[in-house]
Amino acid sequence: MNTAAFLPVYAGQVQIPSTFSLVVRNVMSALAESRARDAARRLRRHEALMADLARRQEHIADFLMQSNDLPFKI
Repeated sequence: MNTAAFLPVYAGQVQIPSTFSLVVRNVMSALAESRARDAARRLRRHEALMADLARRQEHIADFLMQSNDLPFKI
């Protein structure tokens, strides 16, 4: 019984990626990382805004229930 083994080394030359493709890949990964950082920054800002609004909503009843007159005319 004979078995055949296929080794890519013997099939032909191994192509090394060109400099252009390496540059494009580096630029694309840098762009993806930049967009991920931007999305994370926007998410943190949104969460901080929501927390701030929630904190303000907790105290709004105190301001609405005040019966004192305002010190100035509107």
